[in-house]
Parts: sequence; structure tokens; C-alpha cells
Amino acid sequence: MLYPESLTQLLADSNQPVISLFINLETGGQAINANKIKLNSFSKQIREQLTTDYPEEKALLNQLEDLLSTAPQELAHIQSVAFYITAAGHYSQPLHYPITTEYFLIADQPDLRPLSSELSLSLNGTILCLNKTTFSLKSIQQNVIRDYPLPKDAPTTIEIGIGTERKGEVVQGFSSPTHSFVVKENEQLIDQTNYFRVIGRYLDDLLPEKAPIYVVTLPGNLNLFKELVVNPNYRMDQAIQTSPDSLSDDDLLDKLLTNARHELRQKALGLAERAASAYHGDSNLGDPEIILSRINNRQLTALIIPTALAPSATISADQIMDLNHMMIAAIQTGLPFYPVPVENIPTGLVAVGI
Repeated sequence: MLYPESLTQLLADSNQPVISLFINLETGGQAINANKIKLNSFSKQIREQLTTDYPEEKALLNQLEDLLSTAPQELAHIQSVAFYITAAGHYSQPLHYPITTEYFLIADQPDLRPLSSELSLSLNGTILCLNKTTFSLKSIQQNVIRDYPLPKDAPTTIEIGIGTERKGEVVQGFSSPTHSFVVKENEQLIDQTNYFRVIGRYLDDLLPEKAPIYVVTLPGNLNLFKELVVNPNYRMDQAIQTSPDSLSDDDLLDKLLTNARHELRQKALGLAERAASAYHGDSNLGDPEIILSRINNRQLTALIIPTALAPSATISADQIMDLNHMMIAAIQTGLPFYPVPVENIPTGLVAVGI
């Protein structure tokens, strides 16, 4: 995947030819063979263009061959993907939507336009993995998930959190011959409630203010935890209601991004409305050269771009490449950008800055 480090490296490699390839993939039993056929077909076209336009780029051709040898197996369960190939390496970014038109491009910069929705959604904060009697934390920074180390005295288990003499361990009775204890459900709930309160107080003290906290837990645990915590940093509306033990970090990231997309979409539409209004008062906010200059000089607070764009009666191919330059500049300077349907952008523009 294009993690922040690899995206930075990709952009650093952009003073030399970069192959950008966007394709849909097959999934299921015959996926590997079908995807090999498709990749080989595109690679043949890419080789022909490299031979004609970049005959000296042997390293780029070698990286293409290396990608072909590994990609079909690694991406057998991916619906669509973006590939970027440079002389120094190759990168892949699974996409959460089908590619409308499959294509490749060889240019001095990677074509990031099809990734606008992926790159605009950068999650940062903490992930609470909550079970009935244990919890753990993970950090997420720019969509990269890592384990969050906790001190030994952190209440990571119910025994540490509320001790061993717990209300829920009161014996109501036992049965022969196993002598198994019968525990009242309401007393177990008391233990769980007390433990969740301890977790809530601990995290209030531990985690920074105004940093989002994403919760992963089963529905019953979530309902109880929501009743007990008041910290506004919890993104309860984006909670993942499943056992945290059932998810790999990649699965977890995928679900977090899916849950966050709706919120991003609503925010983007609101900003697009503001940007359109501002543009009518200052047409420079829609001029690609001025936008690019203001991005590089950090004079904008956001960039509004279309989710998908193709040449049309009002949009030229040159304007589309302008959009790619603006996206790259926004990534390099840390400017947030928000993709919206093209009809939410003033007619004839490829982007609006605010």
C-alpha cells in the first residue's frame, strides 16, 4: 500500500519517468490466472511505449517485470488497484471502488487523480480494542496502524482494573459433580461496568485532548461503554462492532476508512459550497496557476477537487494534468483536499481553493 513513507518516496522519484496503471481485478477461484492475463496485456502495451519513448529506461522495465511476478498472488482478493512503477521500485494501492476506465500513463509524475478519495481520507488518533475483561490500544497516524505500548500497571485486564475480589465472583450456588460456580448475570454486569469506568478514566488521563478515539468491540460492550464515557473524542458513530481479535490491522484499517467516508463526504460537500461562493467573489480561487502558487506558499486552508474527471466540452486534457500537479503539491505541503462530484464545482474548473 501507499503508506506515507512510500508515497513520499514515490513523489521523490518523480523527476524520472513513472508508470501509473489503473485496473480492475478478478476475485474468486480463477482470479490469479485472470489477473495474470490482464496484467500481461497491459505490460505488453507498456513495454512497447517504453521501447519507443524511453529506450534507455532499463531499470524501469526491470521493475515492471518484478511487479508482474508478484502482483497476481498478492492481489487475488482486491477489486481494483493503482500501480506506480519507478526505476527505484513499485507500489500498489488497493481501491475501494471500480475503475471506470482502465488505463496506464507514463509521465514525469505519478497520476494521483484516481486516488483522490483514498488520499484525502487520512485517519489519525487512537484505536480502543475493547473486550469484556481486557483492552488494548493501537495508534493510527496517516492511516498507518501500530501497537500502542502501555505500561505494566495499565488496567489492560479486569484483574488489574478492579482487583480480584469482584462483585461478579459471588457464588450463588454450585452443581455436582463438577462443583461449577453459578454466577448471577447482573453481578457480572456490575464487574464489567466498573471495569469499563476504570478504562474510561484511564484513557481520559492518558490520551491527548481533541484526538479521535475509534472503538472496536462487540455490540453489547459498545452499548454499555457508550453509557459510561462522556469524552467527546470517542467516535462512537464510527465504531466497528465486532470482536477486535477477529481483525488484522489491514482489515481494521479498511473498516475504519469505510466508516469515515460518509463523514468526509458531508464535510466535503459543505466546503464545496463555501468554495463556490468564495470563487464568485474572487475568480483567482479557480485559476490553476494561482491555486498552485498559493498551495506552495501555504496560503490556502483546503482544496476542493472532483472525485472523477475526464476531458469534456468544458474541461481540457491540460486542465486535468493541472489537477494532478495541484494534488501532488497539496500532499507535499500537507494541505487537506476534499473530493466532491464534479457538478459541485463551478462549471469549467478542475479545482477551487479556499
